[in-house]
Amino acid sequence: MGYKRMTKEDIYEILRRWHAGQNVSRIVEVEKCDRKTIFKYIKKFNEAGFGRDTKLPDKERIWDIFEQKILPSVERHRPASKQLEPLEDIIRDMVQDKKEPLKPKSVYSVLKNNHNVNASYETYKIFVRNKGLTQKPARQMIRIELPAGLETQIDYGKVGLLEYLRTGKNKVVWAFCGVLAHSRLPFIQFVYTQDQKSFVESFIDMFEYYGGVTEIQSIDNLKSGVITPDLYDPKLNKSLQEMIEYYGTFIDPCRVGKATDKGKIERMIPSARELFRVLKKIHPTADIHTLNEHALRWCTEEYGQREHGTTRMPPMEVFEETERETLKKLPEERFEAPIWKPAHVHRGDQFFSFDKLRYSLPEAYKGLDVWVRYTERNKMLRVFLDRRLIREYVVTGKAVNYVPEDFPEGKREMMDGGFPRYLRRKAQVFGEASCKLIESILEPHAYLNCRRAQGILAIMKEYRGKPFYEQVCRRALQRGVKLPRTFKAMLKVEEKQLVLDMGINISELGRQMVRDATYYTN
Repeated sequence: MGYKRMTKEDIYEILRRWHAGQNVSRIVEVEKCDRKTIFKYIKKFNEAGFGRDTKLPDKERIWDIFEQKILPSVERHRPASKQLEPLEDIIRDMVQDKKEPLKPKSVYSVLKNNHNVNASYETYKIFVRNKGLTQKPARQMIRIELPAGLETQIDYGKVGLLEYLRTGKNKVVWAFCGVLAHSRLPFIQFVYTQDQKSFVESFIDMFEYYGGVTEIQSIDNLKSGVITPDLYDPKLNKSLQEMIEYYGTFIDPCRVGKATDKGKIERMIPSARELFRVLKKIHPTADIHTLNEHALRWCTEEYGQREHGTTRMPPMEVFEETERETLKKLPEERFEAPIWKPAHVHRGDQFFSFDKLRYSLPEAYKGLDVWVRYTERNKMLRVFLDRRLIREYVVTGKAVNYVPEDFPEGKREMMDGGFPRYLRRKAQVFGEASCKLIESILEPHAYLNCRRAQGILAIMKEYRGKPFYEQVCRRALQRGVKLPRTFKAMLKVEEKQLVLDMGINISELGRQMVRDATYYTN
């Protein structure tokens, strides 16, 4: 078993599978881990006081148990086979050359001479076999039969065009198809979109159609389900992850480009496409909901009653006799599919956007990326940072939504529509003349003159307490001063005059000698 770095999500998934009753062999097969690794995590889990007979703790509790001692923290050294990876295409071209093919053993000699490869022949041989670079005879297909209630295979397929009632124009229609791997009973639902909400809703409709849930859901690496396709560490969409945990099932993404991983559902896509075209001809005016009703009847009454070419039994008969009772029971309440979206909190105004509406967060979150979860039933929007809930909003349709405490007092007043009142209150601190001057500036149009009033308030703060301050404010009010620079110039003139008046010291004798200018003109 090759080395695999274990993450918190990997550990939680292993323990969730084990707690659900899956044996270690099954977990090894799905999670691609060594048996000793799985036993190690189960042992630590038991030592912490948890077992299959106790309730499964939440993710945070499990991560706390394992974070300090268990998670791997070192990288393995690069194996010798790494130097062969850049040469993979060269090896394939030489082995599969149509005119002059070489045996893989001969290719090894060429690589040593021409590319300075120093990996051992055994390493080279394993690399070639793992990459499938050797010439092989024609593949023989082996049919794999699975026990009842184990797996449902799911896939999408493009089926055609249908009028979209909201626009009156034709729109591409996709078929969400599911097949029970044991009984081969299908589920078909036509949809206009493949977004995360539609994907999860189709899953839930399929569960309700079958009346239960299988242990595993094998899906393609569709973006609505799998964010990052990876054989060993696929990242599931958050909405899909919530849904499978709610219904107690598991998602096993298939390998990219490997249709044989879900061969049973691949054969259903052409049938769904043909069914869509037939139903359109029979019901030319039907909408997509009506077509879906006919499609489900076809699955049960026609395809379900027809003898299957592989099992030689009708799918509906096998389902009723052996598979229905093995399915997991559905919860009493239907799961509401949430919408998860990433959002960026802007540095300038500390708002983020969701569905064309804007929401505020405290200043500490400016410039950060958050996750937003929205549920339609209760109109609740929740904001998360590193899986931690930081804010909740009830969506009312307002274009701008904010909490006043997120902003300083000045910005808060402006957002409430009371910024002019805020400026008047600030001016009252500086005196009656100051307040009247600010009111005269705001009077023609409060919001257009807010910047001028802010500038004059800053000047008032600088000159308040000066002996000439009140006199200048009254004079500015009489002259109708509106500009901060004019007001400041008046204050500076008075300040210089004050310096001149206070800078000359005259004795009593000197004062007797002072004459008025008219004394010299007469």
